[in-house]
Amino acid sequence: MEILEYLGKFHPVVLHLPIGALYLTFCLVLLEKFFKNNYTIPVRFGLLFSFTFSVLSALLGYFLYLSDSFSGDLIDQHMWLGISTTIFIGVLLWMHKTSTYLKYFDGTFLITIILLSVTGHFGGQITHGTDYLKIPDFSESSVEISADSINVFSSVVMPILENKCVKCHNPNKYKGDLMMHSQEAILKGGERGPLFVSFDPNSSRLYNYPKLPLNDKLHMPPEGNSQLTENEVEILRIWIEKGGEFDKFNKTDSFNEIDKEILTSFFPKERKVDSPRKQDLEKLIDLDFRLERNSISNNYIEVKFLGDKLSSKHISALRSVKSQLIKLDLSHSNFNDRLMSKISSFESLQYLKINDTEITDKGLKSISSSVQSLNLNNNDIGFNSVMTLLENSNLKTVYLWNTNIDIDSQKILKNSSTASLNFGVTDFAKGVPLSSPKPISGQTMFSDSLKIEFYKPLGNPDIRYTLNGDEPDSLSLLYEKPFTIKQSLTLKAKAFKKGWLDSKVGVLDYVKVEGILKDYVLKTMPDNRYRHPKKLFDGIIGDINFRDGHWNGFIRTKDYQKGVNERNSGDLVLEIDMKGKEYSSIGFHSLEDIGSYIMFPKRIELYDISNSVEKLIQFKDIPESKLGAPNLTKFFKIPITQKASKIKLVIKSNKKLPKNHPAEGQYAWLFVDEILFL
Repeated sequence: MEILEYLGKFHPVVLHLPIGALYLTFCLVLLEKFFKNNYTIPVRFGLLFSFTFSVLSALLGYFLYLSDSFSGDLIDQHMWLGISTTIFIGVLLWMHKTSTYLKYFDGTFLITIILLSVTGHFGGQITHGTDYLKIPDFSESSVEISADSINVFSSVVMPILENKCVKCHNPNKYKGDLMMHSQEAILKGGERGPLFVSFDPNSSRLYNYPKLPLNDKLHMPPEGNSQLTENEVEILRIWIEKGGEFDKFNKTDSFNEIDKEILTSFFPKERKVDSPRKQDLEKLIDLDFRLERNSISNNYIEVKFLGDKLSSKHISALRSVKSQLIKLDLSHSNFNDRLMSKISSFESLQYLKINDTEITDKGLKSISSSVQSLNLNNNDIGFNSVMTLLENSNLKTVYLWNTNIDIDSQKILKNSSTASLNFGVTDFAKGVPLSSPKPISGQTMFSDSLKIEFYKPLGNPDIRYTLNGDEPDSLSLLYEKPFTIKQSLTLKAKAFKKGWLDSKVGVLDYVKVEGILKDYVLKTMPDNRYRHPKKLFDGIIGDINFRDGHWNGFIRTKDYQKGVNERNSGDLVLEIDMKGKEYSSIGFHSLEDIGSYIMFPKRIELYDISNSVEKLIQFKDIPESKLGAPNLTKFFKIPITQKASKIKLVIKSNKKLPKNHPAEGQYAWLFVDEILFL
């Protein structure tokens, strides 16, 4: 299934080949018909090319259908239309080689083109949602309201879900067996269980998954889709904390000030605003802006620049929607003082993010008086300009991380302004501890060398580190750029910054091993619930939490029959091509948690399979743990005593849980997260 899943992901790549080729061939047929030219050979080649890649595309699409949790009427319709289109292309190719060509070919080709177009339309709906060709609908005008009480779900939560989630979780397409188009569907949940736990957002997938790193497999919506904004994620938290009720109205005064501000941001004060023009929105999209509607109850829009080079044409496009523009994010671009002066007249702009830009103290003088929330992180600005800005604006919240404002000046600004100022420190009297430095890569085992690169902790402190096991201090090596290690060592790192409490020491043991496996075939597959095959060979060791995504769990299935379906045996079987290299031993990292039905393996076997006959060259029996044994992880290894060009490693699971276990006699789980040459 792992191979099929991988191949299925090429379906979107391959499908464009037959589409383009068939449309081109259809044009050749039309030219042949109207201009009386002879394109027999190009037409036949085009049909053959289209048919070949249509078959391949349909096959890959079927693999994707099997492995990627896609289901629903829309998926089925797209699949059968794709298969029908492939058959029709095959019929066209056959017709072109027979005398039937003149009689039926043109009509059949037209039907095939229509079929192809409809199939592609359904494919677009699967990928981008049923409204993927639409710009958000706006009413002719709207009156914004400031509500004393609101139904959080119907007013803000459901619009967020409809905008960001429902396109992949609806009756036509429900990934993970999850639909989110209605109250009933949300309550039902999906294959991973309930979407949320009332009053407990931290235990709720609806709140946690959007907060995961964008490249995390569980992050929702997936990378490439329109992401939830920070406020939208917090709206989900607020709703769940209030019980996750669907019909209840809450008084806005019942929320704390921060939550109230987030909620009421969806209900700006009374003001009529016309809908933006469609051509203006289309132009913004063409200029690499991402657009989102602020709320279904108003015509305001939120705009984020996705590029890195702004020019006058971008500002001009923004000016065309300045009456509707309530939130603007130009972070991580070349936005500067000159461009700031050009948006100073945007009377509806309330939220402005210009983190990490070229703005200076001069540019702050041009910020619109309508702005209430301002992000200025990582900019070259100082105390005087910020003080002037606060005195002459209506700002309520300002973020000033990593600016040229020292600790004493921060205190002055906080004491002299009613705005909420965020410098990254919330209590100057006690100080705030820095986060421990953390390497970007979690890999701790390597065979040749390994590059060490740190995330910069919050506050942008100095990172000091040692490589000899000593405790780091203010005189230790200063981290300035990534460095390479070539031997086993203990890395200790600590963060320092004036005005902050020093971080705790981060400690990581790096181990140089004989080799990381690269040329292998995994003959047995982990259970779908704990299937992460690539994690077996990434040099990253998991901890005692077997649900952390690093572990692979193997369990014998009820339908296992020896010699028939060995992949379901519950053992781990791996064939390795040695590529002419010699290693002294091979090992793996395993876990035991008997209370969770997980036990260390029963036996390790190593075979020489260089020839057609398997030859057992080494084995090791592992004593069985008793009920009550502590939960722990452990490395096991077995020596490679004979030279072989190809070997097979068999890690046999325990087939029976120990005596007095609640599931005594049942098959135990085998959990492994790393295999390597030691």
